[in-house]
Order: sequence, then C-alpha cells, then structure tokens
Amino acid sequence: MSALEEGGFITQPHTSAGRVPTEKAYRYYIANVLPSNTPKTVNINITFRTVLEEPVFEDRLKQIGEALAHASGDAVMMATSRPWSATLGLGNLIRKPDFRTEEQLMKLASDLERFDTAIHEILRGVYPERLRGAQDDTVVVLGDDNPFGSSLGSVVARHRLPNGMHGVMSIIGPMRMDYGRNVALLNQAKKIIEQPLLV
Repeated sequence: MSALEEGGFITQPHTSAGRVPTEKAYRYYIANVLPSNTPKTVNINITFRTVLEEPVFEDRLKQIGEALAHASGDAVMMATSRPWSATLGLGNLIRKPDFRTEEQLMKLASDLERFDTAIHEILRGVYPERLRGAQDDTVVVLGDDNPFGSSLGSVVARHRLPNGMHGVMSIIGPMRMDYGRNVALLNQAKKIIEQPLLV
C-alpha cells in the first residue's frame, strides 16, 4: 500500500477515509488492463432490439440512450449532425456516493451545465485532443482530457449512418466507473445504430 501511495496510484481523501485510486491509477488501468479486460458483448440485446420498431429516428436514439443509462447506471449524452441531442440518466449520476458532499455536488452541477456544449464539441471534432482522430474507435477520457468534467470519467463513441449523418454518444460517470462494461455497451449500441434499419 505504501508503495502504491508513494507512486501516486492511491490516495487518502481525508484522515477517516480509506485509500482510493488516483487519476494516475485509472490511466494506468485504461492503458494496460482495459484492452484485455473489456467484454465482447453485454446482455442487453433484447432492450436494444425493441428500438428497431420505433418509426422516428430520434426516438430510436433516445430509447438506445435510455437503455444505455439503465444498463450502465451512469449518465448518457447523445448528439447527431441533424442537429439533435439528448441527456439521459442524470439521476443516476447525482445519486452516486461520489457526489455526497455539498462541494462534490456543486462541482457536478457546474459540470452538468457544460454537457450539451461538450457533446457538440466532440461531434465537431473540436475537443478534446484525446478524441481527435478517433473517428471509429470507442475511447475513454478522464481528468483534464474529459470535456464533461475533470472529476468524471467518460467513454465516447462516434457512429456513422448509411445516410451520411454522423453522431456521438458518451457514457459519463464517476472516475471509478466500470470502463470495460461501458466500452462494451457503447460498442454494442454503435452496431445497432449503424444498422440500415435505423435510418
């Protein structure tokens, strides 16, 4: 434990608290463990299949976003070049134990005000540097790289549609989120969205 603390991988937020991973630890995990620890599929196919019956494109995307929020237990932001955007599962985020104190809630409230701007910046390829060039990959961003807030973790996926429209979706949660599961969730959602039936 002392070696991890000295290396900057864990910290003790206050004297009565246990030790928690630092941003450095999460970055190490994302770079070295996550690639081989991400499930290939997740068991939410039935939920996603129901959206194919919805005739309005935006309603289909919204249903996928709701399914993602439910399955991940985190918040979801979506946007398309139509333009259209939706924020789902904010209650999931607010109820997390990571935001119990007034200071944490105030920081989260400030971050929430930026969510819509951030998702459109990602859609346009403006921000952040970590996402530039990641046109087809699902990527993880956190800390100062995270346009949704430096204390949050995000998994971001871009998607393309047969009609030429493109979009982006992100699962947003505390830095300790289940990155492997959320990457798998977004990859599965992306496959569904990119099917011709959704156009």
